[in-house]
Amino acid sequence: MNWNGKDAALFTQQKEYIDTAVVPFVSVDFETAMIQSAEQYEFIQLLIAFLEKQFKGRMLVTPPHSYFSGRDSKLADAAEWAAKLQKAGFKHIFFFTSDSFWNGRDAEIGASVIWVPSIPLGAMDEGLKYSLIENQAKQIVNIIVQKWQEKAL
Repeated sequence: MNWNGKDAALFTQQKEYIDTAVVPFVSVDFETAMIQSAEQYEFIQLLIAFLEKQFKGRMLVTPPHSYFSGRDSKLADAAEWAAKLQKAGFKHIFFFTSDSFWNGRDAEIGASVIWVPSIPLGAMDEGLKYSLIENQAKQIVNIIVQKWQEKAL
């Protein structure tokens, strides 16, 4: 389910079945790393769109959380996201990002971080782009299912 009116209405009706929240984490830079920042955002958005189709009815994709890379409060902001989503009833919370800062920060923020190095997709052929995203998403599907199983034990 995506963050839109139609899916939000469906979410309120079927909340008991939707136990997973996905939050795209995107670093924003308007200076030297602007292109890299934009490429990471594009990659994460395409990847999450693919995953949302795979897990429709069990997963809610929130609006992206964007932040400035040098911001001191980004860990506190992430922990707040996790706390609010837990309070809303989500059992599984995944932060998706291509920013290596978040790699291994699961315990600090109270949610699972899935760090995926981005691939610059800019001038790539659409078929190749889709194929790359699909291959990456299949690997992430396994990670998500594994995390679900770990919490079920």
